[in-house]
Amino acid sequence: MKKCPECGNPSYDGAPVCGNCGYNFPKPKVKARKKDSIFQNEQRAEIPKKENIIREEPKVDISKDKPKVEKPSNQQSTLDIIKEKKLIIGAIVLITLIVICGIVLTGSNKNTSPIQGSSNLLEYNAGDFAFKYPESWNSVNLSDADHEGAVFFQNDNNTIIEHYNITSSASSLKDINQQRISHALSNGDAIELVETVTLDGRNGSNIIVENADGNYTRYVSMFTDGELYVFKITGDSINSITSDSINQVVNSADII
Repeated sequence: MKKCPECGNPSYDGAPVCGNCGYNFPKPKVKARKKDSIFQNEQRAEIPKKENIIREEPKVDISKDKPKVEKPSNQQSTLDIIKEKKLIIGAIVLITLIVICGIVLTGSNKNTSPIQGSSNLLEYNAGDFAFKYPESWNSVNLSDADHEGAVFFQNDNNTIIEHYNITSSASSLKDINQQRISHALSNGDAIELVETVTLDGRNGSNIIVENADGNYTRYVSMFTDGELYVFKITGDSINSITSDSINQVVNSADII
């Protein structure tokens, strides 16, 4: 309680005026309470420094607990390797022997051309041209209206081998072959083969014609210094005019 300084009437401490005389009580000065700093009397907690501590974990030897598994060995013993190599070498030798025996037997059973044996060969020699032919070939008396002086042979397969040589005004063997091909086509024949060959170290030609009558004619020609040398071979099949014995006779041709 407080008393009014004018009339002495008691009033509450919080009354702004005197309830008796109306005296205005002065407003009490309110002292602001100082706030304590949050940093006063505050003890800073020291943060302990971290020490670099390496903890060693205990090593566990798992080999003691884990059962050992034996891997199957892929390595062969030296003895096994030697045995295998011997088997392989033996197999190779056996196969080689079988192949050689097969070749020998095949060769012995194959019909050998008489031209391979020098004792079974005869020689035709016209002075400027010569060749060797099998003794089993027969000289036959035939004629060629276009080529006088031609000689004829017949082999065991009834194939006719004619040889002639003439003087030609052609400039090259190519021109002669073109004339021969044109003549065959004009007669209704078909050209089966035209190729260049080497005979007696010279360029030659080999032409096979299927005649209109079903037979075959082969022309093997050599041309040098205006002279044309020809083997004309006539048979009933391509095999008959290209046999090994005929090819060997052709290959024996020699311009002297």
